[in-house]
Amino acid sequence: MNMPVRLTTGDRIAETSSKGNQEKWLEDSRWYKLDLFGYEGLAETVTSRLLRQTNVEELGFRYVTYRMERLEVHRRTRNGCSSPNFLLPGESILTLADLFRKGIGPHWQAEVARQPNLAGKVHWMAEQTIRLTGLRRFGIYLTLLFEVDMLFGNEDRHLNNIAVLRRGEEFDYCPIFDFGAGLLSNVRDYPMDVDPQALVKQLRAQPLNTTFARQVKAARSVYGAQLQWAFSAADVVAALEEPLEFYAERDRVYIADRVRSCIHWQAGKL
Repeated sequence: MNMPVRLTTGDRIAETSSKGNQEKWLEDSRWYKLDLFGYEGLAETVTSRLLRQTNVEELGFRYVTYRMERLEVHRRTRNGCSSPNFLLPGESILTLADLFRKGIGPHWQAEVARQPNLAGKVHWMAEQTIRLTGLRRFGIYLTLLFEVDMLFGNEDRHLNNIAVLRRGEEFDYCPIFDFGAGLLSNVRDYPMDVDPQALVKQLRAQPLNTTFARQVKAARSVYGAQLQWAFSAADVVAALEEPLEFYAERDRVYIADRVRSCIHWQAGKL
């Protein structure tokens, strides 16, 4: 495949991701992110493609769409992805970490810790967000987010990756974003030479720092199951076809096997 390479200045100083290391920047109304530990761009792209075959929009919520990019940055050609800037004029993103810090105070984490169990923690986060923003369906949104993360094995859903949109004193639901830590994309933590099924068993869910199954069970016990999906194994293969072309041929069969295995095992547990 003949891929265009998007040229950027070699002197670019990129912003960093929530983990403080994956470079990203805004240009021409799109956000660009570079792969760092493996195939984050593929994980973002494949996840957003498969979300088309879910009920996220039927539930009244949105998700960010990603596409693969080949980028020349710091005088090197790198893989990455891009997504549209979904913020309207006057809008900003307010993460739950910032919302709680501003709306509850510096000791909000101690209040979370006082909750008796995981369901209590989920309920506390949802109800505090409802109180501070007026978004009455936030418990449903949060449950859906946890289910999406479980399905795709996304470990990076800390409270800086859960957010609401703010327009002055009004709030709205933020499109679901940032799937790059899913699908076993971090080959530093999840090496390519280890059986994917064994790696899936090691996954941990944020923000509750537990297994995905326990986190989702806790949310569903309060707000009910939300996510439905209609994609097949063949749809996963189709979603992988174009993004795989960006990676070394020797790695493609391993990446494809890891992605398929992750979704298969996570879907079975979900």
